[in-house]
Amino acid sequence: MMEGSIIRYFPGGNTPGGYLSLFDQVIPWTDAKKIMIIKGGPGVGKSTFMKKIAKDLLKQGFNLELLHCSADNGSIDGLLITDLDIALLDGTAPHMMDPRYPGCVDEIINLGSYWNEEGIRQNREHIMGLQNEISGCYKRAYNYLKMAQIVLGDLKQVYNNAVDVHRLNDMVDEILDKTFDGVSKKNKKSRQRNMFASAITHDGPVHYLDSLFWNVQKRFIVTGFPGTGKSILMKRIVDNAVLKGLDVDVFHCPMEPEKIEHIIIKDLSIGFVTSVKPHALARMRDKDELFDFNATLVSSKINGYEEVINYDNSVFWDLFNRAVKYLGHAKKLHDELERYYVVNMDFKKIDETRELTLSRILKYAYTASYSK
Repeated sequence: MMEGSIIRYFPGGNTPGGYLSLFDQVIPWTDAKKIMIIKGGPGVGKSTFMKKIAKDLLKQGFNLELLHCSADNGSIDGLLITDLDIALLDGTAPHMMDPRYPGCVDEIINLGSYWNEEGIRQNREHIMGLQNEISGCYKRAYNYLKMAQIVLGDLKQVYNNAVDVHRLNDMVDEILDKTFDGVSKKNKKSRQRNMFASAITHDGPVHYLDSLFWNVQKRFIVTGFPGTGKSILMKRIVDNAVLKGLDVDVFHCPMEPEKIEHIIIKDLSIGFVTSVKPHALARMRDKDELFDFNATLVSSKINGYEEVINYDNSVFWDLFNRAVKYLGHAKKLHDELERYYVVNMDFKKIDETRELTLSRILKYAYTASYSK
């Protein structure tokens, strides 16, 4: 049996406005066969629980989406079994989640049922103190990201003022024609998902562009300085796809969550990647089409702004890296917090629950296959 495939992305992220959760975008509740919401504190094994289930399902040929955690990109906050429309989602802070249609669609799996409460309570003061310190680190990180966003806005303005609008419109229209020429409107409503392909983590910026876009048949690679019109293209691509009833996965920018950075038009197997620092594609393909939006710039309108550009770039990355530093502090404190829970968990019972959960998922798979 062939192994299934995996794609990876972030269902939430650290932004200048704080943590932004897009967990409700993973799968529409009304389309899901089952959503299992995993509850429990730090260190109870939620990520390991889902990773082990994912490993077993992958061996049996199921295609999966792994939803990575922006606080610890080595951990996962969720798992979507795309073949079955079944999701397992971490429903704890900062992405709190509760059942919407209890019993018929979603349910809670509470791993907190398997901890030794008395042992945890003995460390009450330490736990509360660590939680407060972690909260302070995140607040400071988000403040630095806010300041970095302001500087980025100034840098974008310099380049935006130098854009030749006619060149920009011509480039956008060319890409739109290459994408939608001959594509008829579907007799259905577009299904749009919003998520993050990259995240600002304690390890710095991390992205999964190569995983997300590797199996897409046609790829448009977009480059260019901030403010050169890349996001204008992306918005028009999404608007046109939605009007034609095409399903799209839309990936937003953690620094500017309202801005679209990457798109997959699933019905056409076409992808659009903004390949710039700090999320540049590691691997290019021969058939990729590259569009450099710096070609829209009028160089004479940038002359004299070199000092501003260099200064803004320097200040932006200094502030960004300070934010990452405090995300790193938060991660270390969180690791310390987890230790108070790990020693008080009954992982044997959690393994039993995992095996039961896996068998239930496979039963859904068998029932779905048999009913076809």
